[in-house]
Amino acid sequence: MTDTLFLRLSEKWALAYDKSQWIVQRRKAPGKKGGQCRWANVAFVASRKDVLLRVLGEKGAEIEPDAQEYLQAMPHTFREWISMPPGRQFKAGHSVMTGVAVGDHAPAPESSQDRAKYAA
Repeated sequence: MTDTLFLRLSEKWALAYDKSQWIVQRRKAPGKKGGQCRWANVAFVASRKDVLLRVLGEKGAEIEPDAQEYLQAMPHTFREWISMPPGRQFKAGHSVMTGVAVGDHAPAPESSQDRAKYAA
């Protein structure tokens, strides 16, 4: 199953999703052999936003103000969120995935294969 990163919560924390759930991710440093940083899945939430927020708190996720604003505006369940049109899921000014959103919509989310370009 392929997941898609859609919201950078902070430098070290992000949210991704697949067709079934939100995925809390933490940025991992390169191993001893070097390489690039990568995102590691640390929690999966397929139910409600309040559960997602609780898990983020339990994991100690750092959340920047723009990301916090996005989280507060999200629908109350994953099913509601995933059924939204992408233009509402990734609304300009709320997706901090790339740090800049221009126009009416934020950039399309990248797949897990493309994450290396955002990890640096």
